[in-house]
Amino acid sequence: MKNFKVRRALPSDLPKINSLIELAVINWPMAKRVKRLAVPVLQYDETDLAFLEVHVANYKDEVVGIAAWDATTSQNLPNGQGGLFHGLYVLPLIQGQGVGEKLMQAVFEDARARQVNGLLIKAQRVSKDYFAHQGIPALAANDGEYPWQYWKELA
Repeated sequence: MKNFKVRRALPSDLPKINSLIELAVINWPMAKRVKRLAVPVLQYDETDLAFLEVHVANYKDEVVGIAAWDATTSQNLPNGQGGLFHGLYVLPLIQGQGVGEKLMQAVFEDARARQVNGLLIKAQRVSKDYFAHQGIPALAANDGEYPWQYWKELA
């Protein structure tokens, strides 16, 4: 997809961001009840915008993708200090056209500018292959740990 721009999210973007998240989740291969329960938990509000770094991909004034990360580097992460990649959502009709990759690049550039060593990605089962395809190494999970974790080294 061409002619889209990536920029920081604004509070006025929240309705479009949350509609996009709902569209993305509704297309996940899981039970309808699980999707219905998951949508409100995954959507963002103004408090999230205050604590997370959120980027949106815009095409003709529509939000077609979103990526968010937590810049708090005081978290103990598997490979040392780093940030937490919070979410990546792309309009289902345009997935596979480079929007997610551009959003991830924006997040990684932002994190590098803040001298973050790396980002922990906790993928949903439906998106684990996407992160592997992007060349981001998977972390070995021990019993009781989240199974689909990836570490993007930035330093």
